[in-house]
Amino acid sequence: MSERDSYHNRPEWSYSQMKVILDSGIDYAVAAKRGMLPGPSGKFIDLGELAHMFVLGGDAEAFIITPYSDFRSKEARDWKAEQLEAGKTIVTKDQYDAIAKIVDNIENHPMSQKLLKGENVRHEIEMFATAEGVRLRGKADAMLINGDAMVITDIKTTAQFDEWKYRSMRRHYDLQAATYSLIGAASQKISSSLVNFYFCVVETVAPYRVQYHHASAEFLEHGETKLAKCLQEINEFGDREPNFLIEDVNELGDFSL
Repeated sequence: MSERDSYHNRPEWSYSQMKVILDSGIDYAVAAKRGMLPGPSGKFIDLGELAHMFVLGGDAEAFIITPYSDFRSKEARDWKAEQLEAGKTIVTKDQYDAIAKIVDNIENHPMSQKLLKGENVRHEIEMFATAEGVRLRGKADAMLINGDAMVITDIKTTAQFDEWKYRSMRRHYDLQAATYSLIGAASQKISSSLVNFYFCVVETVAPYRVQYHHASAEFLEHGETKLAKCLQEINEFGDREPNFLIEDVNELGDFSL
C-alpha cells in the first residue's frame, strides 16, 4: 500500500468525507467512508492532482504520458492496463504541457515564495485531532510555523477562475478551512485564532492565472457552523448501518404546462 493510500484509508473523518454529509446525507457519507459504494474507475489524473505533485514534490516516476489519442484499440487498452497495473498515473501530452505552465505561474507568484516555497515551509503535513468525540484528520499542502502563529495553504485548481470565490462555500471550502484550522492548531497546541488559512487558486485553462485567497473570520465562521453540523450527525449516527430508504417526502412544485 502506498503512503498516499495509507493516509486515505485511515479511520478518522476527513474534510472531503464530511462534506458528503452536507451534500448527500449522513447515511451516504458513512457508506462512502466504509467503502460500501463504488470507487472511481481508473481515469486520467486531473490537473489539480498534477499541480500538487509537481509543486509539492511528488513522485515524478508515478505518471506516464500516453502515446495514444484514445483507448479504443486493443493495443492501447493493453498498454493502459499495463500502466495501471504498475501503479502509473496516465496523463496526456496536453495535460503535461498545461501543468508545466500552471506550475511555472504558481512558483513565480510573489506570495508563493513565502507560503509555498519558503525555506521554512513544510509540505503535505498530516494533522490529527478530536472534536466533540469525533476523530478528524487533514493533510496541509503547505504549513509555515512562525513562533505561536501558523499559516496553512491549500492549492485549488479551477476552470472557472473568476467565479471561484463565489462558489467556494457551495463547494464547502469553508468547512475545509475551519477543519484544518482546528486540527492544525491542535497539532501545535495553539489557539485556532492563531492560524491563517490561504487558498492558492490556479486556473486550468490559459492563461493559467494564479491568485491567493485568505479565509476571513466570516468565511471560517460559516465553516465552523458546517463542521458542528457534521460532528453532530456523526455522533448521532453512531455504529448503525446506513439506510438508503429516505423517509422524508420531497414536495415538488407544479410542473404543468
